[in-house]
Amino acid sequence: MTTSVTSATTVQRSPLRSWQFRRVVAAEFISSVGTQMTTLALPWFVLTTSGSPARMGLVFVIQILPVPLLGMPAGLLVARWGARRVTIVGDLVDTVLTASVPTLYLAGALPFWALLTVVALVGCVASGYLSAQRMLLTETIGSDEGAVTAGNAMFETATSSARLVGPAIAGFLIAGAGPLNVLWADAASFAVSAALLTGLPRHERTPEPLSANRMAEGVRYLLRDRVLRTMALAALGYGTLMPVVLLALPVMARSRYDANPHVAGWLLAAWGGGTALGTVVVARLARRIPPTRFAAYGGVGAAIVLWLLPWHQPAATAGLTVAAACMFLPAVTAPAAALLMLRPPEHLRPHVVPVFGAAVFVASPIAYAVAGVLFEHLAVGTVLAAVAAGATLCALLLLNLARHPETTSPGGPVAAPPPVRATPPPGGP
Repeated sequence: MTTSVTSATTVQRSPLRSWQFRRVVAAEFISSVGTQMTTLALPWFVLTTSGSPARMGLVFVIQILPVPLLGMPAGLLVARWGARRVTIVGDLVDTVLTASVPTLYLAGALPFWALLTVVALVGCVASGYLSAQRMLLTETIGSDEGAVTAGNAMFETATSSARLVGPAIAGFLIAGAGPLNVLWADAASFAVSAALLTGLPRHERTPEPLSANRMAEGVRYLLRDRVLRTMALAALGYGTLMPVVLLALPVMARSRYDANPHVAGWLLAAWGGGTALGTVVVARLARRIPPTRFAAYGGVGAAIVLWLLPWHQPAATAGLTVAAACMFLPAVTAPAAALLMLRPPEHLRPHVVPVFGAAVFVASPIAYAVAGVLFEHLAVGTVLAAVAAGATLCALLLLNLARHPETTSPGGPVAAPPPVRATPPPGGP
């Protein structure tokens, strides 16, 4: 009798409580804190040593550029080596690359071209690392779409929490020890992440040959599958719109609130806090709501709140509005990531995920560039009204998908695994 009870408990145990999943999330949080620290420290280092804002901006561009350019070819490497190995190797390579910046500088051997080379290599590693992370997350959870959606939400909770913690730690360290020591801390965070992931069990799979045909097949699958195509289009829309909102926050603080830096800080903190709260809510509700319907709810909620942002209002309510809009977005991104990982056949997943990631990474820098021009010539309220209109179109796309979630295309049924609904254990994930 005891044995049967134990077996039943084992069957019902949520994969989100497993030590494997906790290691993956812990590794993401630790490495993301380090990355966010460097996001502040490296520009500060370039600006203080060169005095050139243009050089500082070039560092950002060089680091981001390899991700969309190499994302799809990197999927071939993930398919060949497996998500676990690519993620661990990526952490170790990033450890060396990040540590090389202060090492070369202290040795007097860091001209600007060498710094750009290091930064470009970090971007090359990220092109395969990002999709491998998501695949590794799914390998530790399984194929239940509710659990995968909740797992992606918790994963994003770790990332968004790191965005709050990392810059604060970096500011403290830069003031006390200088930006170079922050880079040492980032290098150490990657090493800790690699150590945590090394203990994960191997996911046995047959290595695939490095073939461009599989890469093209992944693109065709994404375009052919109605659910993935719609979710990817909506995510691309939000990936274009939300950077405009983020860039609008300091503009709002300057134009509406007497250039008060405390208001700017409040608005940025509201962005991070709302996102973190949203990921927690999604993790709790993911098993109860189908992903397409969950994404529709999130899209509608975000659109409604974003229509409030163009209007003049006190700083406190503006911050709450920003937080509420960001709170709804994880209800879109977490289901999108779960469907992206579960709908394609397993052999195509390494080739579908990079297509989605490359599109979003292309959209963000373009959005930042366009937003800067818009804010030069238009009132911030006008730009934010256009953002709300775009978010409304995205919400309508998601609503239509939730009403008609069939998975057929004009060419016939798409081979996608049927959704599997598991009974959640008592107490939730």
